[in-house]
Amino acid sequence: MRFKKLKIAMCAMIILSCSGCSSMIQESVGTKTPSDACKTLTQNKDWMVATHKAYRRWGIPISVQLSVIRHESSFNRDASATTSSAYGYAQALNDTWKEYKKATNNKTASRGSFFDSTDFIGWYWNEAQKKIHFSPYNARAFYLSYHEGIGGYQRRSYLKKTWLMKKSKTVQMIADKYRFQLNKCRLEI
Repeated sequence: MRFKKLKIAMCAMIILSCSGCSSMIQESVGTKTPSDACKTLTQNKDWMVATHKAYRRWGIPISVQLSVIRHESSFNRDASATTSSAYGYAQALNDTWKEYKKATNNKTASRGSFFDSTDFIGWYWNEAQKKIHFSPYNARAFYLSYHEGIGGYQRRSYLKKTWLMKKSKTVQMIADKYRFQLNKCRLEI
């Protein structure tokens, strides 16, 4: 009888342990504080890890990553465009996503994953940096190359799109705000 109770207790502990593990693996799916980078990252620890990982791997500032995601999808993993194949946090296009998966050998990457989206943004930022050479904190130039493609940016196709020029200024303002917030709160992983 005693052995049976011990066995049941151990099974219950294992089940509780495993349920805790699955919540650690599961990604956060949104934020209630999109205007505050510090709160967003402290409430979504996995996002904090993802943005730091992309920063270490690609050199892209966390403030720029968050600004692009906020502007592109409002931190919505299921965001989709009506006029293109753009999908997910980063609003990556089908062909560009395929190129990323091939270049990074990340065959299982998902546009609905925050980790994969920040890595994608970092990869694209790195590719743009090689050809355009903008300042790491120049979110405006990066966003223009992100939207128009690196070749489009080099041809200055954005100059004919006043709406896009306005959007790029907004992305820069958000990145600057996030950078200030992140410098002030000094998050630890």
